[in-house]
Amino acid sequence: MKPVIVKIGGSALAGGALDDLAGVLASETPVTLVHGGGQQLTRMLGALGIPTEFREGLRVTDEATMTVAEMVFAGEVNKALVRELYTMGVPAVGISGTDGPSLLVEPVPNLGRVGSVVRVEGYLIETLWRGGFAPVVAPIGLGPDGAYNVNADSAAAALAVGLGAGHLFFLTDVDGLLSGSETVSALTPEECEGYITEGLAFGGMVPKLRAAAEAAKGGVEARIVNGKKKGSLANAIAGERVGTLISEGVVA
Repeated sequence: MKPVIVKIGGSALAGGALDDLAGVLASETPVTLVHGGGQQLTRMLGALGIPTEFREGLRVTDEATMTVAEMVFAGEVNKALVRELYTMGVPAVGISGTDGPSLLVEPVPNLGRVGSVVRVEGYLIETLWRGGFAPVVAPIGLGPDGAYNVNADSAAAALAVGLGAGHLFFLTDVDGLLSGSETVSALTPEECEGYITEGLAFGGMVPKLRAAAEAAKGGVEARIVNGKKKGSLANAIAGERVGTLISEGVVA
């Protein structure tokens, strides 16, 4: 069974798609979850009087922000998700990309401690899979001089390619990429950038489409799925036409 990587958006945590995970694991499919936590980080930074700045959708991360980001992502958000999964019958283990290390990064220019994944080391995650666990990964990578903040969508795509996954699912709060009121059923990686350039994809959908395109170029079928609908994850894994598929195999 090829692994499945699931990127969980904040709103998807309250949805029903994660109810499918116990059944997926029972089929002996290796599963790894990747989460963000941007809203929680912004709230904590505000409480501490640390300003928040974004450039081209990425958070500028100085030393103080990085310290708080690691505390929020690898601590508060990660462990809360692990506990929630445990109540669903999922044997989850929380790690960050610096454990192992699993995500090796290089600095993104002009953004401080923001990293881009250059290599995935799968030994720790594969060891957890062999033990029957579902790793839950906080988006922090190891750079040349310590921890770096990594965009969670990009981290999920890098893990999917690096671990040889069969599927990458982005759980969000909509039915996929929308064109008007209709869901776009399938895209090639090249078509993703066109939707962004034309303004048909915006906000949080932009990094998802770009990450999905990178995964698809690496041989992984990526799909944007509504995480607030029970059964959506299991149906997508079963091959049903759910959400928006991004794949090299799509006929443009």
